[in-house]
Amino acid sequence: MSTDIRDANREAWNVGRYETWVRAMGDPTAEAVRVVGDPKHVLRRLLAHLGEVADRRICSVQGSHGRIAVALALLGAEATVIDFAEENRRYALALAEAAGVHIRYEIADVMEAGALDLPPFHTLLLELGVLHYHQDLVAFFRVMASLCSPGGRLVLNEFHPVERKLFHDFGDAPRDYFSTGLVVGDVPNPVIGGASLGTCAYRFWTLAEVVSALLGAGFRLTALDEHPDWTNPAIPGTYTLVAAHS
Repeated sequence: MSTDIRDANREAWNVGRYETWVRAMGDPTAEAVRVVGDPKHVLRRLLAHLGEVADRRICSVQGSHGRIAVALALLGAEATVIDFAEENRRYALALAEAAGVHIRYEIADVMEAGALDLPPFHTLLLELGVLHYHQDLVAFFRVMASLCSPGGRLVLNEFHPVERKLFHDFGDAPRDYFSTGLVVGDVPNPVIGGASLGTCAYRFWTLAEVVSALLGAGFRLTALDEHPDWTNPAIPGTYTLVAAHS
């Protein structure tokens, strides 16, 4: 990702984000009650692919508001988040404190995570809206490989490119599965009907590009599942990819 695009995206993700999470999910104390009550529900799309959780070092890559990391910590994991938005960190740490668990939250561009003093992780977890912020997937997955312990795994639960490229409304963006251009769209607002929070630049990847980049970085694909879209079950909406690090 170019420095200009990265900095613009970082700025957009820090504009009023804490208040947005409060409006969408409730204040951290209220949300902690729900997460503590059923952490497995928070992880419902992921648990079948994670293997052991207790006592495992798990990194939530670009983990945003921290719900995933807090749920993992409640199940006994040593959970870390890497994310570049201070507003996200503020919500996540308040959520963890209210839930009575500890998570580590590193403010950093994940592409520079090698400079952080982090132990190798047993599991890297990437969920719904990570890859489209990166313009060089091979470089991205090489960073992931550098963070992963030998024999560890990467679990990616991501928006399906068919839905993102052909069916999602991004204004004037072409409905072209093979388009390689950047798309400018609103920063995701979890508040239904909420006002625009600014714009980000996205690069949407085909499924073949994702798998090829993953393999090129030294991972071994062990599972790939596609899931129906939430609003149009006739098309794939998300997919889950699991890979092993040699």
